[in-house]
Amino acid sequence: MNKKKILFPVFLFVALSAVYGLARYAFPALYTPEWSARNFFFLAALIIFVPSVFGKHRFSTAALVGYIAGIAAGELFGGFRADEPPQFLHYGWIISIAVFALFCTLGALLQRRKKN
Repeated sequence: MNKKKILFPVFLFVALSAVYGLARYAFPALYTPEWSARNFFFLAALIIFVPSVFGKHRFSTAALVGYIAGIAAGELFGGFRADEPPQFLHYGWIISIAVFALFCTLGALLQRRKKN
């Protein structure tokens, strides 16, 4: 069996575990990483991990990068109105999900593209 087919899902599992640990416990004062780890991580992890088991490495890589980029973008741009009265919501959660969905779409397009 091909080493890449075995090692890539293991790498993704380790990377997802590290991302979860960092988002949940290393940055508890930040809204988007902590919210994402509590509410969205396990769905995103399934979307990232399951295709990698079936050899969809481009999709899984793009989705993992999209999850991380979504957390970063959500935290950077989501709280721009959080300090104004009356208290507005932090929009990091919707930005995080939108960026993740965008990267999943990009990953699906990359995966569909034939190898040259």
